[in-house]
Amino acid sequence: MKRFLLIILLFFWPTLAIANPYLEFKNTVPFKDYHSETSTSHLRLGYKFDNNFYVEGGAMSNGSSYEAGYKFKKGKWTIKGKWEGSDSSKRDYFKSKIETELRYTFGD
Repeated sequence: MKRFLLIILLFFWPTLAIANPYLEFKNTVPFKDYHSETSTSHLRLGYKFDNNFYVEGGAMSNGSSYEAGYKFKKGKWTIKGKWEGSDSSKRDYFKSKIETELRYTFGD
């Protein structure tokens, strides 16, 4: 995982000077049927670059989490994608996912 973060950092290094840093707090509450389960809180430091890419990472409940993604608009089309991963002391494995969204907006 550390190798992946190092590769991402080196890839974006030339644009770090023009990045917009931010701090993000996120809380998620999973549900099974109608019953809530244990919530997870994330506190991440992120950088949004002028080329519509972003990276962020930080602490979460019982571990750490990371995310990298992009968003582009062309006319009425929008494409978004992200990779998100988390490492928790409550699991024996590293959990990650990739999401991609393609959106067409009707009207003006």
